[in-house]
Amino acid sequence: MNPDTNKFEAVFTPNEVKTDAAGLQDALKTLLRADGSPVPHHWAVFALGELVTIKNYTFRVAYIGESNILFEPVRPEDALKEQAR
Repeated sequence: MNPDTNKFEAVFTPNEVKTDAAGLQDALKTLLRADGSPVPHHWAVFALGELVTIKNYTFRVAYIGESNILFEPVRPEDALKEQAR
């Protein structure tokens, strides 16, 4: 999310990087904006399918648009199974 415009921007990796929980940290180091510049480290980055905790409840990122994001609630037992993968 670009904090200067309050809009979500699509970002890309220069090569194939795993975007699972372990690979996400590596991917964050190599993300590029559409113009080819690196994504600043202070930007919040969301991935489709990512589990996010908000107010002690777990949600899955289901959709990201330019000015909105959709979080679907995940049952706690399902979240634990997904995090164990």
